[in-house]
Amino acid sequence: MKTGISYFGVRNPEWVRKDMKAIKEAGFNYVLHTFSEEDLHYYPQTMKEIITISKNEGLKVYVNPWGVGRVFGGEAYSELAAKEEESAQVSLSGKRLVASCPNSPAFRKYIEKWIKAVCECDIETVFWDEPHFYFEKKNPKLHVCSCGSCSKLFKKQTGKEIPKVPDQALKAFKQRSLVSFLSFVTKRVHKLGKRNSVCLLPPWFPAGLENWDEVAKIPFVDEIGSDPYWEKGDSIERVRRIYSEVSEKVVLLAKKHRKEAQMWVKNYHIEAGTEHFVKEATKIAANAGIDNIFAWSYLGSKYMDFLRSDNPELVWKTQIKALSQVKADKFGKCRFTC
Repeated sequence: MKTGISYFGVRNPEWVRKDMKAIKEAGFNYVLHTFSEEDLHYYPQTMKEIITISKNEGLKVYVNPWGVGRVFGGEAYSELAAKEEESAQVSLSGKRLVASCPNSPAFRKYIEKWIKAVCECDIETVFWDEPHFYFEKKNPKLHVCSCGSCSKLFKKQTGKEIPKVPDQALKAFKQRSLVSFLSFVTKRVHKLGKRNSVCLLPPWFPAGLENWDEVAKIPFVDEIGSDPYWEKGDSIERVRRIYSEVSEKVVLLAKKHRKEAQMWVKNYHIEAGTEHFVKEATKIAANAGIDNIFAWSYLGSKYMDFLRSDNPELVWKTQIKALSQVKADKFGKCRFTC
């Protein structure tokens, strides 16, 4: 069984070594290291060393493009849209947005550079985290892109100009664009001998990827998953419902396309008194048949106050116990090493 935890924010290899030992001793066999624009520019060799340290401590490694281009999830700043203006997404009203466009040749060129750098490290899997077009819940007109690349591509595919108001044609265009982008990146990763995992935003986010089947059938996608995190104030009933629904959806999709299924458990912004939500989500994912469970992030996200849980140490202990119990239920009595 794969059990993993995400890790970010520390770029001191000696401190990382201590944390990797703690992660391994807690029973995890995988770690996900974030690899941002900042890391690619300022820390490429440090990241390579950190990944090697993780492997030496007995952990297999995922990496993700943390906040890169704002096309992927993550609490990391992106300057790509500012540096490469032609790569920026553009709203229907003509406003240049603070995110790169998946259809932009400039952005794809940057991602190829990123892929080459991370695949030179001793990683197992590239984790494509929440690929999406820019969106704001309060402004649906920003849910699409009308940049030069998108305008040309839309005209080529449909014979029409991009409409001024979002419609079904634009919705389908976003889907095709993101599937095309994921096909592009996963093929390049595969050529470099690494695996691909895609984490899809849950269905209630207007990210542009509503048809998960089209992502799962991409030939170089090895693993499909999601992260239906609950919000502050949500009830345990909602946690049970969303984790059951999404876990079942992921499992069916993975079986259909012969992929590995993965689910993520929330370990950040956990309110005091709701730490048991972590245990419940973990159990639901495992009971659905998922043998690849990761959590975001290490030690209840203690080291980033924006994400920190109210009682991060208790969240960490709860996650460890939850995964240990899942393993015990699956494999018989064991302590962390099943």
